Amino acid sequence: MHNAIFEQVNQQLNSKVHWMPLSQLGTSNWLYKGSNGRQVLVLRINASDELVFGVSREREACVLQQLADCDWAMSVICNRPDLGWCVMRHHGLGLGPEALPDPLAQHLLRAIESLQQLPLPEAELRQVALISYPSLFQAYQRCLNRETDPVSWLELLNRLVQLFTSLPEVPESYTHHDLHPGNCCWQDGRLVLIDWEYAGIGNPWFDAAGLYRYCGIDVQLIHRLPAFCHLSPSMFELGLQQAQDAMLILERLWYKVRG
Repeated sequence: MHNAIFEQVNQQLNSKVHWMPLSQLGTSNWLYKGSNGRQVLVLRINASDELVFGVSREREACVLQQLADCDWAMSVICNRPDLGWCVMRHHGLGLGPEALPDPLAQHLLRAIESLQQLPLPEAELRQVALISYPSLFQAYQRCLNRETDPVSWLELLNRLVQLFTSLPEVPESYTHHDLHPGNCCWQDGRLVLIDWEYAGIGNPWFDAAGLYRYCGIDVQLIHRLPAFCHLSPSMFELGLQQAQDAMLILERLWYKVRG
């Protein structure tokens, strides 16, 4: 199915890699595993934009470049968004759906703390990495307007916008946007965060919601992260609840438009 791409990738890597399918569970892309004789690799062949609504390959590439020196970021061997694929080092399997045990939760918190403290780029590069939420919401609206009966979905979108605009103000930072145990790999004594397709310079409230809802991390520990520590406990808890509500609506809308 992807033989032409395999040949193209192998030429780029200057290696003869035999690519074997990986499980597609939890992803819209095609994933393959292989070895160049030195390390195990993963090849991601990008899904169409319709299946990964809200993804910007250019933005992802920019973010991955900025994270290249972080020990919790995945190791990118060759990323060719123009050709529709990316080769990464294999960092092991993602963790199960259960809340993270305390030692791993501490590693994840340190990673997100570091992520929020990364200096943001200037000017043109910043624009590439920046997530425009108004543009994203408008794109959802255009898709939902094509539905046979869009009223209830547009009401849900309006609720999302209301929640988003009422979130307590926090500084912009690099934001993963899809934090859950399946995107956390544990290998050789370190935690590696994978799947940065939806990442960018954005609103860290979405990462807070993922840390709490999907990773089971204590509210007080999330509150101590750099993006939120200026908020009072009551204001933080209010924002966290709003962020969870917004995230759940966003997930519903995402599944709707990609369907």
